[in-house]
Amino acid sequence: MRRVRVLLVTAAVLTAASLLLPIWGVRMTAPQYPDEALMLRIDRHGIGGDVHEVETLQRYIGVRFPEAMPELNWLPGVVLVLTLLLLIAAAAGRGTAARALRIFTVTAFILFLAASAALVQKRLYDVGHDRDPSAPIKAVKTFTPPMVGPARVGNFTVWSFPHAGALSLLTAALLAGAAARKRIA
Repeated sequence: MRRVRVLLVTAAVLTAASLLLPIWGVRMTAPQYPDEALMLRIDRHGIGGDVHEVETLQRYIGVRFPEAMPELNWLPGVVLVLTLLLLIAAAAGRGTAARALRIFTVTAFILFLAASAALVQKRLYDVGHDRDPSAPIKAVKTFTPPMVGPARVGNFTVWSFPHAGALSLLTAALLAGAAARKRIA
């Protein structure tokens, strides 16, 4: 029982900590700037990093940053509910009801991660497809950067990657899943 509680409390701490960390990152490099990279990070407050430089470059090919990301408004509430569920599951004790609560919590966590991944993928699709048709450079075709990994956009290589906050949430979900699998008599 102690191990299950430790797993769930650790998952709760990691889940809450994700609100303080960057969630997603983007790194852009180009051959003409071999020693430089532009970095963007998305956290619960929005997009940060080399925003001005990237926006300036993106105007040439008609790419637009999302003007609003409403999912960042509800993110803290959902993360805090998941944290609370994990703590309640840790305190629930033994028995069928406690195990059902752990399974419910993990299921809610997985649904949250899946919905978040779908939103990220939609944002990435929109970046490469919802472009300004009057942009000066027309040679760059529509594109969809992958959620994780590189994409070639013009002469830039753009890397998308989960940042510390996303990795914290994923680790928390795995720990909660391990706790839910344990049968406690």
